[in-house]
Amino acid sequence: MTDDADRTPAVRASDADREAVVARLQTALTEGRIDVDEFGERVAAAYAAVTTADLAGPVADLPGPAPAAAPAAAPAPVVGGRAPERVTSFFGDVVVQGGTALPQAIATVFGDIRLDLRGLRTSADRVELGLGAVFGDVEVVVDEGVEAELQGWTVFGDKRTELAPVPRAPGTPLVVVRARTLFGDLRLRSLAPGEPTSRWRARLERWHRGHLPPPPR
Repeated sequence: MTDDADRTPAVRASDADREAVVARLQTALTEGRIDVDEFGERVAAAYAAVTTADLAGPVADLPGPAPAAAPAAAPAPVVGGRAPERVTSFFGDVVVQGGTALPQAIATVFGDIRLDLRGLRTSADRVELGLGAVFGDVEVVVDEGVEAELQGWTVFGDKRTELAPVPRAPGTPLVVVRARTLFGDLRLRSLAPGEPTSRWRARLERWHRGHLPPPPR
């Protein structure tokens, strides 16, 4: 009979432990190792896990070491200042606005990624971003006159690049967006400073400024 004192005590799983496993499942989904149904089942099992041993099951047949646990990213804006190298969000959006520092990688599950890079200040000639979303959209906005590229793919979504046909502004970096989405859209576009990102709001403001005729009576 095994002495109870020789047994390794179970370690309770933290939210960060669960989210690290979900991030690993997200990678497996985008690599084609599991399908959408398996992803949903395994994510549910990961969030229901009580101990760290319970978390081994959903990723037992996946390659690579288990990812280190990281705190959940709040769906709050990241504005300027010092940004982490990677931001991950579950059931929440990640919003980044201008500033001088950007995360190099952003990933969401059941959330959108929205980057407004107008006013970005950097001495670099090239800015590269890695973005990934499962059940969420990815949108990047740059200033008019900033050269930008959208690379990557989407499954069950649209991919669009809408840059203003103007010459590249001196001193601006090349922005390279490497993105992928599953059940979401990819969009890269340019806007003038101060122009709202919402198309309906932009049309309303132009109408108030007299740039659009009044609506018919």
